[in-house]
Amino acid sequence: MPLRCDVDPRLPGLIAFQDHVVHRAQALEHGLTQPAIAYRLRRALWRPLLPEVYLTHPGEASRRQMLIAAVLFAGPASAIDGADACRFHGVQAVAVDQRVQVVVPYGEPVRSRGFVVVRRTLVPFDVVSTGVIRYVEPATAVVAATRRMRQSRLVLAAFSDAVQRRVTTVDDLCRAHVQGPPRNSRFGDHALAALASGIRSVPEADFRRLADASAVLPQVEYNVWLRLACGRVVCVDALIADSGVVHETNGRSAHAREDLFEDLQERHDALTTSGLIVLHNPPRRLREHPREVVAQVERCHARYAGRGLPPGVTRLRWPSENFLEPIAQNRLGSAGFAV
Repeated sequence: MPLRCDVDPRLPGLIAFQDHVVHRAQALEHGLTQPAIAYRLRRALWRPLLPEVYLTHPGEASRRQMLIAAVLFAGPASAIDGADACRFHGVQAVAVDQRVQVVVPYGEPVRSRGFVVVRRTLVPFDVVSTGVIRYVEPATAVVAATRRMRQSRLVLAAFSDAVQRRVTTVDDLCRAHVQGPPRNSRFGDHALAALASGIRSVPEADFRRLADASAVLPQVEYNVWLRLACGRVVCVDALIADSGVVHETNGRSAHAREDLFEDLQERHDALTTSGLIVLHNPPRRLREHPREVVAQVERCHARYAGRGLPPGVTRLRWPSENFLEPIAQNRLGSAGFAV
């Protein structure tokens, strides 16, 4: 039997607060001795997750316990970075793997170990704290996550998802992108250029490439807010103002529910009744039949070129945050963020 030690009665509460994860220094500070910790490890009452960080119950660690362990291991100046921070803030178009990314100020001595990947930065970073876990702010999280991606479509999906969900802004993403590490930043450059042009999803970017390559179509505008003749305010995915042609990218996942499909149909009818020529294509058709899609848009534009927007349809400036609320129901989104 190990010698009994005088344990601080607050230790069980601390361990429970940290989801049964504890740092060795915390245990010693609350009265456990080195032999007492060794006894718990030897009897498999505790098990190591990271150097000097322990899980205090048998079984596998949950994702939350891994995040808590990473923060305890990396120290009080650290914060969860990358994909896990994106998911915390609500960005879904970022995949989480077995690793946990953390960021620390440049001078911190901690190194990557086990499932923890440490990123050092000279740039001060803002932190959102939940009491146990600290996360970097949304724009920094998205940029850090996308630096590890090797496909331009994945980077654009993450950037556009964050903006569409109003988790962050294009300006904040630009700031975090410039301040972020230069390595693998090329795809971020392309994504920000697309967002600046009005693109808000990967399928919209696919259509933009087709429209830009066309020798027939004039300048196409993206995510344009219009007031229809009936007074309704809508945001269309792509607008050719010279001919009043609208292109909508409609993904099945974004409109699979019956009520959303009915809303889509009703929205289409409102646009058509106002005199706009509305074309719809799903993301798959944009990828698999691009020549057919652009040829269809070209024919419609050629037929109505020069007429401009129909009478009663007016362009609106980008709405303010308060203006967005009452009309959000009219913006059904594009095609989600399938890549």
